[in-house]
Amino acid sequence: MERTEEIYQALLDAGISEEELMAQINEKEIEFQGSMNKKTILYLIAKENGVKVDSSENNEILDRITEDIIDYNDFAIPISNITENMGNIVIAGRIIEIHGKKEFLRKDGTLGTVGSFQICDQSDCVKVVLWNDQTEIISNQFFQTGEVIQVVGAYSKKGIKDNLEVHLSKQGKLLLAPKGIFLPEVKNVDHSKSIEKKGSKPGSSKFTIEELYSKEGFIHFVKGIVQVQEFKELTLKNGEKSFLLKFILSDDTSSIRVNIWGLQAVECFKKIEDGNSIKLSNVIIKEYTYSNEKELSSTKRTILEVI
Repeated sequence: MERTEEIYQALLDAGISEEELMAQINEKEIEFQGSMNKKTILYLIAKENGVKVDSSENNEILDRITEDIIDYNDFAIPISNITENMGNIVIAGRIIEIHGKKEFLRKDGTLGTVGSFQICDQSDCVKVVLWNDQTEIISNQFFQTGEVIQVVGAYSKKGIKDNLEVHLSKQGKLLLAPKGIFLPEVKNVDHSKSIEKKGSKPGSSKFTIEELYSKEGFIHFVKGIVQVQEFKELTLKNGEKSFLLKFILSDDTSSIRVNIWGLQAVECFKKIEDGNSIKLSNVIIKEYTYSNEKELSSTKRTILEVI
């Protein structure tokens, strides 16, 4: 049994129900915005619930969290997951355009430097902005279009034409050709602009349900027919109330379970009836330990539309 499954089972053995555990996992995934892997999330839940799952491996995980000695790949998110005013962003992509750098005059009369470049992964593109000494990397002989780069410790804000940009923080870093990251050549992506307001690219990244089973992580949208399974209220370990809506989404190719959490579950339950055709946007697909099957789960930006 893999260590992730062992921790999961230890939490169940401690008396936490599967539904409550899934609710806590979902809350952590939303809190950390996809920046932690499942093993780390389960370990944090175990600590918060007083469940002992100590091992040398878990101690290493704790050390990575508390001492900031981390594998940045565990914290990376797809570019399409970026929203306004996020912090501590970790992303990776191929450099597809270098805008260079230029000097500007600060209010105090001193000179500053700003530079930028565009990167894309398989989900989207974004402009990365650098300031002052950070711009030196642009002169590096290995900083070229087509190279893979990892951006660690950035924040997002709106720039020109309200497009989202990623700015490297003072403590941030750029890693050229980072280890453990493979990105195929990015194709069929509009390189002429940064990420625009979410929802501005209808028609992109639509999969059949059968195709979803070969995917992992963020999904822009999927369409199908609804069959409601269950809607219930949950009481979490901390005493707070939450909600869970479960339904099956089907199309001509296959079907998949969907879990909607929290107040979104209430809003979605009000909208749908068995047999409704819907478009479900901004969801995550992953394999759940308790079922050993892939399921769709809601995020903060999930939208359900009856079509």
